Amino acid sequence: MANSKSGSGWYKKWHDSDHHFLVHWGIFLIIVAVAWSLLYTRIGDYLLSLNDPGISVKLSKPNTQLILEPQTQTVKVGEVIEANIILDTGNEKIDGVDIYALHYDPSLLRVVDDVPTQSGVQIQPREVLTLKAANIVDPKAGSIKFSQLASGGSSFQGRGVLATVHFMTLAPGTAYLKFDFVPGKTVDSNAAYNGKDRLAKVVDAIYTIQPK
Repeated sequence: MANSKSGSGWYKKWHDSDHHFLVHWGIFLIIVAVAWSLLYTRIGDYLLSLNDPGISVKLSKPNTQLILEPQTQTVKVGEVIEANIILDTGNEKIDGVDIYALHYDPSLLRVVDDVPTQSGVQIQPREVLTLKAANIVDPKAGSIKFSQLASGGSSFQGRGVLATVHFMTLAPGTAYLKFDFVPGKTVDSNAAYNGKDRLAKVVDAIYTIQPK
């Protein structure tokens, strides 16, 4: 019991001395130095790995996309906007595209009929895919439905203009063009190959219409 009291008294005396403070700070600085040394080594290894010619960094690109271009534009009332619907398949093959549907505000925009020889209102088809399955504009609802298919077992791969829409601007405001699209669904806009939907992303557009 006496030894215990003697030992605890020695520790209390040491704890209250200036040496105790210095020892604690010394231990803290040693821990910091060791941690910094380990971190510095990891950073050095990482920087060396970036310069290693055997390592290449490849950023992944989204799969098939439908893109409106231009995505933004400022025009005045009475002017015409030429909006291209771009199909970008990346490295994939596509043999059918279905836009169901592309929406616009009919109080701000009117689709110019690009196929006057047919009844109704149609947009201008391009030659990405050869067969035109649907080309329907509903001026009252403000919707565009457009479909193209490949023929004879062919397909399209790359980037091209699927169709062009000419909008007459009617009134000042902000006009939004938006695809109906939910990833994984097949009852909206899609781009497919051998019956499998491969559309991964759509890019909508916003147009600012100013007074004359």
